[in-house]
Order: sequence, then C-alpha cells, then structure tokens
Amino acid sequence: MRIRIPSKKVCEEFYITYELEGAQRGVNVLTSHYCVPRMKIVLDGRRVANGYEAEYFECIALFTKRGLNKRNVLHELFHHIVENAELEMSLRKEERQASVFVKAVIKKGKP
Repeated sequence: MRIRIPSKKVCEEFYITYELEGAQRGVNVLTSHYCVPRMKIVLDGRRVANGYEAEYFECIALFTKRGLNKRNVLHELFHHIVENAELEMSLRKEERQASVFVKAVIKKGKP
C-alpha cells in the first residue's frame, strides 16, 4: 500500500506553517490531514542513536540540533503515518517511500 501525497494546498499550508510557527505546528497540519494521532517533536540529541540526526519511536520524533529540518521532520512523519495506519512494508521499502514522500511534499509546498 502507498501513502498518497497531499494536495498542493495542504503542502503549501504545511510549508508556511512550518516556516512561521515551527515544526510542531507544521506537523500537526499533516497529521490532521492523514487523520492520525499527533506526532510529538523532541529536540534531544542525547536520545538519538550515534551517527543519526533523527529517530522515530512510538509517536515521538527525536532530533539533534543539526537534524531538525524540513526534510528530516517529513521523513520521520512518514514513519509515524505508516505505524499509525498499520501498513505492512519492509524497512527498505519504507525508507525509499519516505524519501519520495519528502521530495514530493517539499516540491509541492514551495510557494
């Protein structure tokens, strides 16, 4: 199963909200669009595994200071959507789909 890319209007709303109000509010726009529970964003580099910039675990996305950017936020949000929609896919396929999702949302969202 594949997660559909939101409409241009929703992507633009995410992009503008992210820029003006922050990452958490931007993510809330997309979680409400996909009808999944809210994903909490935590900036705590000590809890992220060595060598990574971000990590997702049970509705919480952990980021290092350097790793908190639109691309990583959308990537972890994709994992959140997959987990809450209870979709079954291999880790490799999920990572590939997450990259496609990130590129598409950013491309559609840029004003």
